Amino acid sequence: MTTFSKDKDNKAFCILPFVHTHLNTEGDVFPCCISWDPQRTTQIGFLKDNTLEELFNSDKMKQLRLDLAAGKRRPDFCDACYKREDNGFVSARHGNNLDYVDVEDEIVASMHKDGYLEPNIKSWDIRFSNLCNLKCRTCGSVYSTTWAQEDAVFNEYSEYKQIQSIPDGAPDPLENQYDNVDKIYFAGGEPLIMPEHFRVLQKIIDSGRAHKVKLLYNTNMTKLNYNRHDLIEYWKQFKIVVLGASIDAIGERANYIRNGVKWSNIEKNLKTLSEAIKTHDNINIHMAPTVSILNVHSLTDTHRYFVEQGYIPSTSAIVLNMLLGPSYYEIKNLPSILKEEVKEKVKNHLAWLEEQNTQQHVMESFESILTYIDNESSETEAIKFVNETHRIDKRRNQSFPDTFPEYAEWWYSLNNSIISVSNI
Repeated sequence: MTTFSKDKDNKAFCILPFVHTHLNTEGDVFPCCISWDPQRTTQIGFLKDNTLEELFNSDKMKQLRLDLAAGKRRPDFCDACYKREDNGFVSARHGNNLDYVDVEDEIVASMHKDGYLEPNIKSWDIRFSNLCNLKCRTCGSVYSTTWAQEDAVFNEYSEYKQIQSIPDGAPDPLENQYDNVDKIYFAGGEPLIMPEHFRVLQKIIDSGRAHKVKLLYNTNMTKLNYNRHDLIEYWKQFKIVVLGASIDAIGERANYIRNGVKWSNIEKNLKTLSEAIKTHDNINIHMAPTVSILNVHSLTDTHRYFVEQGYIPSTSAIVLNMLLGPSYYEIKNLPSILKEEVKEKVKNHLAWLEEQNTQQHVMESFESILTYIDNESSETEAIKFVNETHRIDKRRNQSFPDTFPEYAEWWYSLNNSIISVSNI
């Protein structure tokens, strides 16, 4: 076996292909969830054809490890992280590298000269199904059963469809990895209503290893107790539990963006969790909004509201996820006048954050909005935004200009422009 070492200035390196597996809702496996693309070009294989251990050492994975260890960028797999970094945002690559910084040299050094690694899969991202109780505007049926149900009602698909990555009755594909796991990322769908999620937690608790395992969630915060499962009772037994609350706005705006939200329930759960955190210091929460056209104008107001209500422990408890697709929702496609309004709000918010001694990485994330929003807008994407918004508004009996009055003038102007062009 050849001993590999990673150059300290390696700006391409990501630890995930060395320790991680991502099983998507459709049963296909990727190096990580960030590498997923709609065309499935980064797909490693299918669970129905190979075990997770076999896929961990597929030819694609071995070459990916060799390239990243050598400092060779792989935009085919890693472009989403590169784009976030290039626009000043913290990427998933950064966060995961930090989690394994103490052992990454040892892990890389154990790699064979062909890229093979013993399949000790320490980090899991398993999307058990697309089971979800919301229909987020920037999502779709692959990740939401309620989206799939709506599609069926409007004849876009022949039937309501729940996708399961692991079929009922199939052997647990993680069976040989429970002694290795030290970090699990749960997303969905909505993980807190998935029975498989609770089975995994119980299995780890029964093994006596819960105190060694870190849990991370992307959750819509609509459920804390589900089917007689008290989540706080589960979580208090684990090493660390980090909840990323996928909440983009408050009140009716929240329901517009992530349709199905009852805001009073969200607030009730946030209050319950904030009380639990006071007595269980292993449980943490942060805001994890997806920054898009739909919420960027009110984002600073939402952040401040969460801080003032005590729903997050400090101004630093926020991770901004800049939306880079669908492209028609990207904030760069706002008109100049609205861009200037957003920038003014962000600048005022930054001044307040500085007074609150907010951590530098959060300050930099908000500053990056100022940079990214000034990228060139696209008239084509603006038209797509109008058409898609009309389509979904009609389905859900919602109104974009009524929900976001600050956008109303732009909205009506866009519509009039489209009508004028169509009449030529």
